[in-house]
Amino acid sequence: MSDEPKACPGIPEDTRVHLPPLDQLFTCGLHPQYYDILRSHEDWVYRHLLPGEPKLAYNVLHDNLGALFVCMAYFEHDADKVKDICDLMTWLFIHDDDVVDLRTAPDSPNSVRQAAVDDYLGKIEDVLDGGVATDTRWAMESIHDLIERFTARSSPKLLARLLDALGFYSTVATSSEVTDLLDHRITDLAEHMELRSTGGSSASQLFHVVTEYIHGVDLDPEVVAMESVDQYWRAIMDCWYLPNDLLSFRTECTRGDHNNAVCVLRRSEGLSLQEAVDRLACLINERQADAARRYAEISESPLASIPGLLACLENLQHVAAANQRWSYMVPRYHGEGFVWNGVLTGELRLTRSHTYFPDVPATRVTEHGFISG
Repeated sequence: MSDEPKACPGIPEDTRVHLPPLDQLFTCGLHPQYYDILRSHEDWVYRHLLPGEPKLAYNVLHDNLGALFVCMAYFEHDADKVKDICDLMTWLFIHDDDVVDLRTAPDSPNSVRQAAVDDYLGKIEDVLDGGVATDTRWAMESIHDLIERFTARSSPKLLARLLDALGFYSTVATSSEVTDLLDHRITDLAEHMELRSTGGSSASQLFHVVTEYIHGVDLDPEVVAMESVDQYWRAIMDCWYLPNDLLSFRTECTRGDHNNAVCVLRRSEGLSLQEAVDRLACLINERQADAARRYAEISESPLASIPGLLACLENLQHVAAANQRWSYMVPRYHGEGFVWNGVLTGELRLTRSHTYFPDVPATRVTEHGFISG
């Protein structure tokens, strides 16, 4: 569309907003070999992904906590495969940041931004097709290393699906998202949700296949396409990216990246910041309840007998739970050096550089357990 949309009002310095409590209907854990996986992952980032860039590698690892997220989501599975996904996750964070920087480059017309993104994604596509790696700030050769490990641990059929999903997210979906945003095609919450979920821009579709890789199964595409499974996946995908939007809006909005449900609601419906936050929190709780209901229905249906299906569907709930908890923790969303104090609700203080969570409330022990005091 050609008309400029209403701009997001932005976030003034020292803004206060109440963070509502979110339901946590699903569980996550921590892999028993987490610290070994973390050390191996950090070594790969320093030596393969960002060789010769120790400061950048340190910042990427500590800002994103990618290995923590993955080890919370896949806490019961083969450590080598989990480490593969840790490596993939950190590369996805760098990829996302690179694209956002190009898409939001200051003082550049949209045509120049689009051309820069297209050139960057073209390099990635060449590497995924087996071409010569052309380095950017990170070593594109590291993708070849990942593919070699996926190849060694996958059936040919699953490998093909995994590489297709990786290619779709990292090039096709990303390119479409950039075009839609630069052309102002995302005008309301429904369009934003379509872009983020079924459009693939949140990498949620990629993680469907990643979960099969972790479990060592290759689900029949006809099963995946069944309405009950598809509707469950749509609900659980919303449980992934919506908490991200709720807890990342400060950092995204202040850097001029308004591809966030909070910003979309403010500019499309004229909501105040508090109204947008409240609306999104309610939506997260609704989508969690819908996903839980749909999983229960599948569990009681003939689909439950399909090998590997229920295990993968349940693991997607672990991913959702890990993602929600990680979103409170991560400096990527809350500012350099951020350490979460464990508080889940209350008044947030927002500055351009950091999110400040409320103080930890006092508690007292009764015969029935802990209560706030």
